[in-house]
Amino acid sequence: MASSAPPRGGRFLRRLFHLLVFVAIVCGAGAAYQAWEVSAETQKFPPPGQLVDIGGRRLHLLCVGEGAPIVLFESSGLGSAVSADRVRNEIAKQTRVCSYDRRGMGWSDPGPSGPITVNQFVDDLDQLLARAKLPPPYIFVSASFGGLTTEMFARRHPDRVAGLVFLDAANSVVLERVLPKIADYYPFTACLAQPAAMVGLVRAVDPLGLRKDSDEVSISRIYRPEPMQTICGIVRGADQSLAEFRAAPPLSRDVPLTVLIAGAPRPMLPLGVRLVDPDLVREAQREFAGHSNKGSWRVVERSDHLIASSDPGAVTAAILEQLGPQRSTTVRR
Repeated sequence: MASSAPPRGGRFLRRLFHLLVFVAIVCGAGAAYQAWEVSAETQKFPPPGQLVDIGGRRLHLLCVGEGAPIVLFESSGLGSAVSADRVRNEIAKQTRVCSYDRRGMGWSDPGPSGPITVNQFVDDLDQLLARAKLPPPYIFVSASFGGLTTEMFARRHPDRVAGLVFLDAANSVVLERVLPKIADYYPFTACLAQPAAMVGLVRAVDPLGLRKDSDEVSISRIYRPEPMQTICGIVRGADQSLAEFRAAPPLSRDVPLTVLIAGAPRPMLPLGVRLVDPDLVREAQREFAGHSNKGSWRVVERSDHLIASSDPGAVTAAILEQLGPQRSTTVRR
C-alpha cells in the first residue's frame, strides 16, 4: 500500500513559506511601528535651529550667543547640533557658538545614497557657512568622527580657521592606522543598520542604551533610517576619504591645535573601532598634534570617548585658551 505522507521536499517548502509569511508580518508590523514613532517625534521635537538650503537639501544650523570669532562645533558620528550643550552654553557667554547636523543626521535632510567622502562633507559645510552668512575665522571643536571634516576644512581653507580643538577626535593619522584593521568587518555591519532601522529593530533593541537615560531627543534623531544610511555611506567612502587626505595640502604649521585624549582605560569607541587597541589610537592622536607648531595634547583622566559629556569643564577650558588671544585679535581688527 502506497504511503500517503507528503514528500520531504513538500514539507520543507511549506515550512519555508510559513517562515517567510511570519517574517513579512513581523517586518510589516515593525515598519508600521517605526513610521508611527517617527511621525509622533517629528511633532514633539521640531528643529531648535534653522534649516538652511544648501542647494536642494537643507542642513540644520543652531547658533547661540554673540561675538567673534565663531566657535563651530562638529559633532560625533551619531551626534547632533544639540550635543555638548553644557559646553556650548558656557562658551556662548563669551562669543557666538554654532553647531549643525551633517547630511542625514539630526534634523538635516539626507543626501544622495552611495559612498560619502570627507570632501563631500566639507563641501556641505562650505555651502552652509556661505548660505547662513557666518563670517570667518572659525575655531572648530570636533568630537569623534567630526575631526575628519574639520581637519580637511582646515587643510583646504587655512585662512578661514583660527583654531582647532579635537575631543578624542578622528584625524588623518588615525584613519591611516585604523582603517586597515577594520576594513573587512566594518562595512558589512555598519550597512546592516539601515534596513534594521526601517523595520524598527534598531529602536526596539536600543543599542546605545538611550532609554536608560530617558534621552527622547537622541532616540528621535538617531533611531531612524537616515542616520544609518549616512553611516553606511561614510564607511563605504572611507577608502576614498583616505585618498583625499593623501592628496590634500598639509595642515598649516601655524594653526593653534589642541588635542584632548580620553583617559579611560577602555574608552567607549564607535562600533568597529572597538576592535582596535586604544593605545594605537592615542599614539596617532599625539602624532597628529605634532602636525602644527602650535599643537599640544593632553589626556583627560577618566574621561570617556565623548569628552564634552564626560568632562565639560576640561573642554570649556581648552576652548577658552584658544578663544582669548583670538578675541583680542578680532577686537583690534
